[in-house]
Formats: sequence, structure tokens, C-alpha cells
Amino acid sequence: MTILQNQPMPVIIDTDGGVDDALALIMALNSPQLDLKAITVLAGNIHVDQAANNVLRVLSIVAPNTLPIVAKGCEKPLVKSPFNAAGIHGADGLGELDQFKAADGTASYPQLTIEPSTENAIDVILSAAKEYGDHLNIIALGPLTNLATAIQKDAATMKQIGRIIIMGGAVTVPGNITAAAEFNFFVDPHAAQIVMESGIPLTLVGLDVAMKAPLTRQVVEENLQRRPTKVTQFIADCTGIYMAFYRDHEGFHGCYLHDPLAMAVAIDPSLVTTESLYMVVETEGRFSTGLSLADRRDRRDDKSHPPNVEACLDVDTKRFLKLFDKLVCS
Repeated sequence: MTILQNQPMPVIIDTDGGVDDALALIMALNSPQLDLKAITVLAGNIHVDQAANNVLRVLSIVAPNTLPIVAKGCEKPLVKSPFNAAGIHGADGLGELDQFKAADGTASYPQLTIEPSTENAIDVILSAAKEYGDHLNIIALGPLTNLATAIQKDAATMKQIGRIIIMGGAVTVPGNITAAAEFNFFVDPHAAQIVMESGIPLTLVGLDVAMKAPLTRQVVEENLQRRPTKVTQFIADCTGIYMAFYRDHEGFHGCYLHDPLAMAVAIDPSLVTTESLYMVVETEGRFSTGLSLADRRDRRDDKSHPPNVEACLDVDTKRFLKLFDKLVCS
């Protein structure tokens, strides 16, 4: 199989269907650099069935010419009990869209007429890995349960892919769900550690850079006024509860663009500065479960523990926000 230079890059997006996932999906669907082959879904922000519904909602709003496969995968973490973020993303994981009504009283977001594939997400991932090999990039926006399960099922096939771009972890900054851990790694630390040990090229887009990419409520509302479309209306609606959480807990009326930044790194890796590091994820810690521990010592041993991730440690925020605006709001 040959993929010509300058052709769009085949990608799979693995997502847990939250608000920033939706923004990242819109970016991907509007990006000429990406050829979105499939969207695989898992539990994380919300239950897997609702997460799949949220992905289909985004597809119905953006209405791309070709619908990618949407396939459901893991319903719970490998070992830990399920843990969700409904309190941050809304009960439906997408800002509680059923609250919005049109002028005539009908639902702004009516029942969907499209359904997910009957294929299993793990099979979809492995099939794409076989078909596209090292041309395939996977952009992981949620916990890594689907990808770890695919590695456990067929590690040799997964090692053929080009790269996994992971929204997760934190190298130099605190966690966001606990003092130690970022949410995705906290939800399924065992899966994250399996991916770290996989030998697949990994780029980590963690809190080090995600917290440098803010989107204010004012910008969202200005975009809606300036360019009133189905997409800008949806963004204003789905981000309401999410942004109110940050307003109430961090004094910032807006949100951080965690997942859109991971998508941007897939589109344009030059947006970030990375460091090659050896990383492990704590699975058993009493206080530190989900901690992404990177060896940054001067005397680290690259022979026995060679770097296994490219960790993003800085981002050109201005260029990123320009790309985000271009792909999401224009």
C-alpha cells in the first residue's frame, strides 16, 4: 500500500465523548490534513453508549461528506471501577443539550437518526492498523482502555502503526483530578501503563501544554454573533456547563482546550516543543494512582530505560488558537 506525499494522513480518533472531545472532532472533520477513517468510543467522561451518541451528535451537526465509522469499545477500565466527569461535562457529557429549545418549543437537538456501527472498536483499530501500517496515527482523547485492549489482543499489529498522540498525563505540573494525576490516566492507569510499555511511538499532549490553551466564554459568544451557524451555536450550547465549572472553581469563565490541542498536534506537530523521556504510570499508589512519572534526572539511564514518549512541554498558544478558530468557527 502506498500513500502519496501530501495526501491526508489516515487517522483514528479514540474518544470518551465529552465537550472538549466534541471540539476536537469538529477540528478533525474540517481539517484537510486528516483522513478520518474511524472514531472509536469508550467510557471515560461518560458511559460508552452516551459517548457514542455524543460523537454521532457532532457528526450530525458538522455533516461531513463522508461519515467515518463510529464503533463502541470498552465500557469500563481494565482494573479500576468506572469514574466519570458528568459533574464537569453535564449529565449527558455534552452540556445537557436537551435543555435547549427552538422558538416553537421543539428540541434544538432532536433524537438522532444515525447509529453507531455494530463493529467492535478494538476490531476496527486492529483492522486499520493492518491496512494502513505506519501511515496510521491514532489520536487518543480519553482513557487508554481501547488501545491497551488492542495491544493485549495483538501487540504485533499495533506496533505497525505510525504513532499514538495521547491527551493525557502531566510531566512538570500537578494533576487535575488529584494532586498527582490527570483525568484520563487516573480513570485507567493500568491501560496507560500498557500503552507506555508498548514500544509504539507516543506523543504525550498533557497538562503541561493543555493548560496554556484557554478559550474564554467571551470568545465563544463573539464567534456565535459574528458567524451564526449550526456549529457555532452548538459550541456555545455544549460548552455552557463546562465553562461554568471553570468559572466557579478556578475563577476563569472559559475552558482549557485539552483535546483540541492534541488534535492540533496531529495536524501540525511544529506547534509544540517536545522532550524525549522515559515515562511510567503509577497503577497501585495509595495517593498517586494515575501519576505519569517521567525520568528527568541528569543521570537517567537511557540504556536500561530508553525514552518511550515525546512529551510536549511548551506550545505556541497564539498559532494554536488561530488554527482552532480556523477549523472550528469559520
